[in-house]
Amino acid sequence: MEDTAQPPAQETLFAVVDLETTGFDPRKDRIVQMAAVVVNTRGEVVDSFDTVVKPESPDQYEHGAEHVHGISREMVEQNGMPLREAMERIWSISEGKVFTAHNARFDIGFLEAESERIGLSRKITDYVDTLALARMADSDRTRKHSLEALCAHYGITRERAHEARSDATATAQVLMRLIEELGVENPLQLPALSSE
Repeated sequence: MEDTAQPPAQETLFAVVDLETTGFDPRKDRIVQMAAVVVNTRGEVVDSFDTVVKPESPDQYEHGAEHVHGISREMVEQNGMPLREAMERIWSISEGKVFTAHNARFDIGFLEAESERIGLSRKITDYVDTLALARMADSDRTRKHSLEALCAHYGITRERAHEARSDATATAQVLMRLIEELGVENPLQLPALSSE
């Protein structure tokens, strides 16, 4: 007897990314820490990557925002993964997944700028922005939409604010709550929803 059962559809995976940077301008500021947490639609972590990042030419960048992320110049220079290797790892772990971040254009701007610095031509056109989804879920604007505020709203505990892996993990949890709150049945609709 012939088996006519359909194979299970490939599961949607989200590469939830967070970056810590020396400032806000990707043209002159640099990534000092990055993390990606890959989760399935049930919120289970299936892969992850995080590292402090060492610029290709440490003497050619201005270290900053240490008061925010707590990463010193010494940590970058002594323990940082070289930028090229870090970028290749973050692109590799994100490949074939739905790129997700909180205030995604910020992270995308830095990833694309850093890639360009080392000769990698990478662009992200489809992505999920949990900030945009949070605003959609709160159309009357009755609450704040920062990652910190959303974690408080949903009862999510962050190990340490402004630490890339901790923030990426919290963003993944926020994403799951937003999917539930918005009643999204097909996760592939999310990029369109979050870019409206």
